[in-house]
Amino acid sequence: MSATPGRTRIDQDLVRCLESRCPCSLPDLVEEVLSSTRSGHRRQRLLPAPVVLYFVLAMTLFPGRGYLGVWSSLVGALDLDEEREPSACALRQARVRLGIPPLRALFERLRGVLGTPDAPSVFFRGLRTVAWDGTMLDVPDSEENCVAFPPTTNQKGRCGFAKVRLMVLVECGTRAVVQAAFGSRFASEQKLAGQLLGSLTPGMLLLADRNFFGFPLWRAASATGADLLWRVKGTAVLPVLSVLTDGSYLSRVKAPAKLRRGDPQAYDLAVRVVEAVMTVTCADGTHRTELYRFATTLVDAVAFPARELAIWHARRWEIESTYAALKVTQRGPGRVLRSRSPHGVEQEVYAYLVTHQLLRIFQSGAAAERDVEPRRVSFTETLSVVTHSIIQRTGVAPGRATEEALRARHKATTRRRLLAEKTRSRSYPRTRKRPVSSYPSHRPGDRPPSPKVHYTLTLTVRP
Repeated sequence: MSATPGRTRIDQDLVRCLESRCPCSLPDLVEEVLSSTRSGHRRQRLLPAPVVLYFVLAMTLFPGRGYLGVWSSLVGALDLDEEREPSACALRQARVRLGIPPLRALFERLRGVLGTPDAPSVFFRGLRTVAWDGTMLDVPDSEENCVAFPPTTNQKGRCGFAKVRLMVLVECGTRAVVQAAFGSRFASEQKLAGQLLGSLTPGMLLLADRNFFGFPLWRAASATGADLLWRVKGTAVLPVLSVLTDGSYLSRVKAPAKLRRGDPQAYDLAVRVVEAVMTVTCADGTHRTELYRFATTLVDAVAFPARELAIWHARRWEIESTYAALKVTQRGPGRVLRSRSPHGVEQEVYAYLVTHQLLRIFQSGAAAERDVEPRRVSFTETLSVVTHSIIQRTGVAPGRATEEALRARHKATTRRRLLAEKTRSRSYPRTRKRPVSSYPSHRPGDRPPSPKVHYTLTLTVRP
């Protein structure tokens, strides 16, 4: 079997949209990363390196199928000799030969922002909005994985699967992956966030939850030139230095005494604080009120009003929607990664990031053709269109590549498949999804009868 038939399906259906963003097509890009990482094979094999790379990517698009099922989906429409079809063991060994560097290099080439200056909901007053947060991925409970990615424990000992902590920086308007880092569950989100700082640039507005606010990370993130808008815990000490016209006030983040002794340049950081009272009215008439505090580097109250900042911070939830698409829609709800070795886990995580970014590129291209927001294009429909085209259209001639790509994007953005222009307000109380105890994770009646709610935002005005 030659390398060309094995890679035809991915080339012609999934990543044809790369032609509008990359200086070369995906086959050329694959050959480049294989050459740069020296992962190619000198002798002719039944499974050449490009074919194996496409197979690893296909595993993340068909997570519910075994190795042979993924292979049949990848090359099912090709007229191949059954005697030359690889076995599951051969595919597994080919993954090991391929290694991690080609997937890592491919992700580095594909990652990045997708929103154009005229794209809706991408910029806030000239600033490109991005957000970061962490999540957990379950991996098989093998001995090697448990050493590299220890599972959680309780008073009864080890429980649950081995865990991989994934930290992603996402462009909120398109939900494209800008950068990612991952490690064991002992690698904190703050530590992994330090690996994403190199992707922050001036002209960006970084949104973050209250778990990230602290002097070291705030100083490092603001030093990149990007502006910050982070939620702050209620226990954080932020003295009022001067009150601005819109009710927000200027404050400072004091450097810890321990840091001052070790670092003479650890001076206090000036910030602007916005306080807002959020009232949530549920469908049954019950109310819930909570005080939200935001710290930002945008100190101009005229150019960046406090109310708009408080409302815009809700865009941080775009990264939660990104994780839902990656972990539930693409990987499958409650599904565990298939790799039983740490090297296989790392390779598989990079493969998921690559295919997810490719799907976002496809989604953004389809939205641009229809002149709608990318988030109005259903990710579920995008995944369905791409996977069906992979199975059915392997033999498309190269000259019809653009025609088939336009047809696939049009199918994903038909009027009845477009999501609503305005997302309805919803509320889901925080609960433990997978309790390690046999007792209920929440009492009956804690959840509202309907997630539909109405939000009321009131800015607090200090004298």
